[in-house]
Amino acid sequence: MDLRPSWGGAAVFVGLAGLFGLAVLLPATAWATHENDHRFTVSGYVRDKDGRSVKDARVLARDLGDQSVDPVTTYADSEGYYKVVLHLHDKNAGDAVLISAKDERAGFDEIKKIRAEFDPKDRHTERQAKVNFGPEPEKMSAGGLGGSIGAEDAPQYWVYGVGGVLVLAAIGAAVAWSRQQQAKAASKRRGKKR
Repeated sequence: MDLRPSWGGAAVFVGLAGLFGLAVLLPATAWATHENDHRFTVSGYVRDKDGRSVKDARVLARDLGDQSVDPVTTYADSEGYYKVVLHLHDKNAGDAVLISAKDERAGFDEIKKIRAEFDPKDRHTERQAKVNFGPEPEKMSAGGLGGSIGAEDAPQYWVYGVGGVLVLAAIGAAVAWSRQQQAKAASKRRGKKR
């Protein structure tokens, strides 16, 4: 009985660890709304009248046309950025959506209404709207090749990087296992020839 560690077992372990790692690292909104045709993302910045970020402002989004859609609440980050994902379906296209931002400490309270505008036949394009409170945030200058990644995109790219490393590790383990199996087969063939 061979008690040495198995490369095949290692490859399976690394592959499963990679899948588990991706599942853990995916944003919570990916679990709540699984397909493009089941979500409508509203994001933007909360700024006071002087253009300063309103950190921890409470942002609420509610579909006014369909009371069965649960309202979603989030809080702005240190840059005033927020992102909420409503669980909207094709039938909700054109519904009025209320977005409110409030922070009692900063004396900030503002409400905006938009329409959930998207093509119900388009299953691939992200259904989203940008809603900023207060003055428009300064646009980031595009420095270097390809411009810059916005605050909302950075975590997404980070997850892809980690996923890529885990996939490459699983492929490397599988290749090593395959080479080991080939070496064992070649050794057995040489043993039979003698």
